[in-house]
Amino acid sequence: MSHRHPCPCCGHLVLDEMPGSYEICPVCFREDDGVQFRWPTMAGEANKISLIEAPRNHQDIGACDQHSRQFVRPPTVDEPLDPAWRPIDLARDSLPTYWRRDHS
Repeated sequence: MSHRHPCPCCGHLVLDEMPGSYEICPVCFREDDGVQFRWPTMAGEANKISLIEAPRNHQDIGACDQHSRQFVRPPTVDEPLDPAWRPIDLARDSLPTYWRRDHS
């Protein structure tokens, strides 16, 4: 088995590539969006909700968002939760601020 990386949303070791690879997690069905990995409060891009909200949804409903519930599955034995993973905590984690400029 190759070295797996944790999904930034659910923390299970399911990704074959480093974060930002745009793989879809089979456990929470979140697309591993590199833009949202850098700016986790931003909604849009590959996912409709932010990387802050998605782990809460996964904990509450078992998927990154309501629509994705039909596509998820439980983790397999070889997809454990990464012991070092935790949801992003804005009070604890230092993240760059994302802002859009008006270019009109």
